[in-house]
Amino acid sequence: MPILNNMQWSFAQIWNESLEEGKPQKPMQPRDRIWASEVGGSMIDRWLKMKGAEPSNPPNPRSLRKFEAGNIWECIVGYVLKRAGILLAQQDWLKYQYEGLLPVVGKLDFKAGGKPDYDKASHIISNEFEWLPPFISRATQKIVDRLKTQYPDGLAEIILELKSCSSFMYEMYERKQTASPQHKCQLFHYLKSLHAHEGHIIYVSKDDARLLEIGVLNPSSVETDYYNDIKELTGYITSNIQPPLEQPIKFDNDFGKFSANWKVGYSSYLTKLYGLKCQKEFDDKYKPIAERWNRVLSRITESKDMTDKNKTALEEMTKAGFNIEEIKTLISKEAKDETAKA
Repeated sequence: MPILNNMQWSFAQIWNESLEEGKPQKPMQPRDRIWASEVGGSMIDRWLKMKGAEPSNPPNPRSLRKFEAGNIWECIVGYVLKRAGILLAQQDWLKYQYEGLLPVVGKLDFKAGGKPDYDKASHIISNEFEWLPPFISRATQKIVDRLKTQYPDGLAEIILELKSCSSFMYEMYERKQTASPQHKCQLFHYLKSLHAHEGHIIYVSKDDARLLEIGVLNPSSVETDYYNDIKELTGYITSNIQPPLEQPIKFDNDFGKFSANWKVGYSSYLTKLYGLKCQKEFDDKYKPIAERWNRVLSRITESKDMTDKNKTALEEMTKAGFNIEEIKTLISKEAKDETAKA
């Protein structure tokens, strides 16, 4: 940018630098508790963090900006809930511990519901917050109007966990009407800690502000994943045995496709454990393989003959430890289900 005089300044530069700084990073220290947001994540990464190992790949500027983008959306949703009169709690620390296992600790995003004063909420929206963007006030007022009509006697208390994501991931969640297993476990922790019955994961598409809500109940089968994860990590920590490395490519039963394993790509120890310099190097190496394998799965669901290259890809999948016959059965069933829906 050309400098016109010594008063010249750049808003974009200041904004970007402020987001990239983020909050000060604390030095790594050994800990004996599991963070709720990590349940379902890479065992080996979490083991190293709990041992106090310094990351070989700390968050880069782009990652820090993504974290802050999520915080912006959390701030907006928190404001709307508060002004609608249905915010009961925010950022409360919650702990739960099974007997003989490590404790899990985390901060919930929001607890909402109760019996609000709808008229008071409308008054506040109309008269006290004119400085806010009109679309936020409109959305908040519409929420109050709808709740007043449908729930005059009040609302059930629900835990809300907000997650911002790309439109690509949003559409995957929307198509399958399911949430990430890790996000479900995180939300279940808050339900378990509060002896609450119901929580919702809210996905917001950062590209177009769409919202998707996926429910999680307590009790439910999610507890099995939550408990097993804590039990497994407790075993590694107490025995001081390092967990195995993550596989670079995974098959997702919910979505019926291969993908580069985010637990590796986003690893804080990517260089230390896998010898890769950065996420881009990981993506460049493994995403094309996953895409090639998925093209073979498409040919299987379309009942097309396998070419020599397809057969080679099937051999690669088997060599990597995947059960091809089980995968064929799963994707065939999904294809039939999709046809039946149509």
